This record gives sequence, C-alpha cells and structure tokens, in this order.
Amino acid sequence: MQIIELTKEDFDNFAFNHINHNFYQTSQYGSLMNKHGFFDLYVGLLDDNHNIIGASLILVEEKTGPLKYGYAPRGFLIDYKDTDLIMNFTKLLRSYLSRLGFVCVKIDPPIIHIERDNEGNIIPGGINNEGLITFLKRCGYEHTGFNLYFENLKPRWNAITKLDIQSEKVFNGFSKQMRNKIRKSYRKGVTIYKGTRDDLKLFYSFISKKHTRKLNYYLDYYEIFSKKDMFELFFAKINPTVFIKTSKRLYEKELEKNNELVELIKTSNNPNAKSNYVNKKINSDRLLAIFKKDVANATNLHRTYPNGVVIATSAVIKYNKEIFFLIDGYDPKFKSFSGNHLMKWAIINEFSKKGYLYAHHNAITGDFNKGSPYYGLFTFKKGFNSKVTEYIGEFDMIVNRQAYYTKRQLKAFKNLFNLK
Repeated sequence: MQIIELTKEDFDNFAFNHINHNFYQTSQYGSLMNKHGFFDLYVGLLDDNHNIIGASLILVEEKTGPLKYGYAPRGFLIDYKDTDLIMNFTKLLRSYLSRLGFVCVKIDPPIIHIERDNEGNIIPGGINNEGLITFLKRCGYEHTGFNLYFENLKPRWNAITKLDIQSEKVFNGFSKQMRNKIRKSYRKGVTIYKGTRDDLKLFYSFISKKHTRKLNYYLDYYEIFSKKDMFELFFAKINPTVFIKTSKRLYEKELEKNNELVELIKTSNNPNAKSNYVNKKINSDRLLAIFKKDVANATNLHRTYPNGVVIATSAVIKYNKEIFFLIDGYDPKFKSFSGNHLMKWAIINEFSKKGYLYAHHNAITGDFNKGSPYYGLFTFKKGFNSKVTEYIGEFDMIVNRQAYYTKRQLKAFKNLFNLK
C-alpha cells in the first residue's frame, strides 16, 4: 500500500461513490478554498493492485510558515468500520505528510456518535460509535470533545430530513405548526423562484450579517459549483396582486358560509344543532376578521410594493442525490409571511420528486432545553420532520508531536481556519 497525490478527476470519481460522500470532500470545494487562502491537496491510498481504497481532500493554510496545518473537511473518505484500513491509512498518511512538514490534520467525519430521534432523545439499541472514538484515540488522534454548540469548524449537531417517500407524505410528516405556516404563506401571496448569478448581490444582502464571508466568496461558490450543476439560489417573494385576489376570494367564500350559518341558527328548532351552528358561526366570524385584515394588508402592500418584494433567500448545494441548505436569510419585517417556511418546503418538494434522498438543514445545537437561546432554531428545523444527527466530532491526526504540543503552536492552530 502507498499514499499518492491524486488528480482532481481521480479524486472526484472515488469520492462520488464513497459511502461517506459529501460536498466538502470534492474538488469543487477544494477549488473554492484555493481562491480564499488555502492550498488544496488530494491524496489517495492505493492497495497492492493500485486500486484507490481511501482518499481525502486536505486544505492547507498558506500563511503558517514552514510548518503546515491541514484540515480534511468532513473527514477522510475511508471505511471507518474497517480498523485495519484506518490504521494503515493513518500510518502511511502520517509518514507522507511528515515529509511535507505537516504538524497535524484536523478531521470531522460525518459519522454518527449516538443515534437520536427527532426530539434529540437517544434511541435505545441504536447506532453507537463510542468504540470508534476510542480506537481513533489509540491510533494517535486527539479528540477535541463533545461540544453542544457551534465551536467546531463544521457543525457537530445537524438536522436531516429523509426524502425517500412521496412528496405528499414528506409534507404530511411535517409538524402541524409547520404545515399551517406553509399554507398561510401561500395564502398570503408568497411565491418561490430560482435566482441566477445576477441575483447574488440580493442574496448577499440577506445573509451578510450571518457570516464574515464577503460577497466574492459566494460569487466564487456559485461560479465553481454551478459548472457541475451543484449550486442553486432560491428566493421567496410576496406578490401583492395574488395576495389581494386570494384574500378577497377567501373572504367572500367565508362570508357566504357565515350568512348560511346565520339562517341555520334562525331556523333551527333543535337545541343541539343550534349550539353547533353557533360554534361554527363564532369560528367563521374569526376567519372573516382574519381575511378582512388580509385584504387591507394586501391592498397596502400593493400600494407600497406594486411589483412585489423579496422577503427570504436560500443557497442550496446538490450532491449525489442529497441537498444541503448552505445558508439562508429573511427580512424580519415580513416574518409573519413565513416565507422561509414555504421556500424550504418548495425546495424539499422539488428535490423529493426528483428522487433525492436527504435534505440536510445544517447546524442545530445539542441543547434541547426550551430555555436555550437556540431552541427556536431547533424547533424550526425539527418542524420539517428532521432527525437530530450527532456526529463524533473533531479529531487532530498528529504528525509532529513536539510542534503540536508546543503551547504557542497549539494556540495558533485553533485560530488558523475560517471555514464555517
């Protein structure tokens, strides 16, 4: 066996078919980071028949002097159930990188730590990879711990929705609150459309405060990933004309129903039936008030934004029958329109019908207490019938122990990467 440097083409061919495939371990992501302060190195492990049996993209900070610090985003592409493979890959890669002046390589594989349900509860008898963590430590990896929040370079806690059923069943699996908000958003004239490169400035205006990345980063993201049809932009926009028409139609329909209930109350001689009609009339009055208010709001909105107004956006990465919600944002002035809810459903619906298998909602925290400042983020993503996914976390594969454990070097390593 031997470690060699791979071409981007050979690496991508291997990575695409690997069980642990993810868009971070692609030449597209490597090329992106190459334009933003990193060197992208592609390595592979060849068996005795010259077949690739393990590989990794390793990002190398370009400003660290003679000593190199690497990061394999979402870990090495190896079979983590094969302990012999882990040992051989680690030993040979460590030797290979030592000759290149590496101190260590950080990895964060998408391997489940302990299997959990939608609420974050541990599933009895479910997947448990404590043994793998122990084994990696025996192989000389330094585990950085089981963080609950956003301390790592990539999220340790994620929310993932399965899409391998009919889209109608996917929708029915959402929480009642989520389904109601999606219907409400549709009723209020929110429409979803796809953007182009020309819309990236508009997209960035929604997400600029959520991240330190500049517009050029997302321009490069779009350019590089779009070449392989891996990047899409979505926007949610209020159409005031549709909002007016929908609100008027619902108001008129409910008014007709309300008038019928008035007549039934007047003519009914059955006390039980009359009581039932009265209760229905009370509910109908409530809906009439809502629809009447919607008509007024829609009219005012049309006056202010006759051509409509964009209220939310989302960037999506497509890779190997899975979609990844990269980043999204919305205008808080229009929060009541639930544009983000409808937009995500429209995206999930589209790719579910195209045969995609998973939707990755990205980061949540491991703190599921209602008092947590991130509880709203958790409940929002949980509403899409997503499963809490806890990964095993970050490990440092130490290459140069003396340099790694030097306090100054260790402190420097913690601040090297800005890859979130």
